[in-house]
Amino acid sequence: MKQILQEWRKFVTESNKKTGTLNSDYPGYIELYSPYSSNNEQAQVGSPGDRVEVLGSWSDKGVKWLEVEIEGIKGWIDSTELDLIIPPEKDMTEAPIYSFDYDNTLIRYHTLEDGDVVYLGPHEENIKLTKDLAAAGNKIIIVTSRSKLKKKMPWDDAPTPEEAITEFDLPIEEIYYTYGDLKADKLTELGAVKHWDDDEEEVEAAEAAGIEAVLVPVEQGITERLRQKFVDHLDEIVKHIIQD
Repeated sequence: MKQILQEWRKFVTESNKKTGTLNSDYPGYIELYSPYSSNNEQAQVGSPGDRVEVLGSWSDKGVKWLEVEIEGIKGWIDSTELDLIIPPEKDMTEAPIYSFDYDNTLIRYHTLEDGDVVYLGPHEENIKLTKDLAAAGNKIIIVTSRSKLKKKMPWDDAPTPEEAITEFDLPIEEIYYTYGDLKADKLTELGAVKHWDDDEEEVEAAEAAGIEAVLVPVEQGITERLRQKFVDHLDEIVKHIIQD
């Protein structure tokens, strides 16, 4: 009895998702009790070619026994009587994530002589970069400090990030809004390996978080002017809401 208990300690439960096909060595029956049991009761069930579920295994003295379930009946067979079906391995390697700011990074703005800021068009160089990176198997995302609005700013002719994906055929998989907060925390959370941004403060924060960051060259002062224009308009919206 002691030996039997010792042998049972060798039993290793395996995933019940494993399956196999009974081969030509299968004699047409399974042992209903462990091979070390004095009970030699067997069950005639199944035939070569049947697919069965593997519940566990037990190796001893050079022999590997499999606990299987065939047509609802559980029992033991010699492992040589079963051809295991090995599922293809999943590719667990995640594509590197490259992040781009939106304003003045994927699209461009320009300051007029009167100091007003207007939409200029797509940033062709960076748009091409997103496509090249995506073609190399990387995941491309947008992380913007914008607030996601139901309606566009009345003064802004630029496409929204969602519209730009279609308009410029961008390989963007996801868009994240930080609502004015620095992007470093979101970039860290997402596991971004590199980020492009026109805001020097954003670049410094990303680098401080251990993320490689690239400062996109822009017209002097345009980043602050554009941000202020967005803030001013949002303030007006809030005032109208309060007054109403």
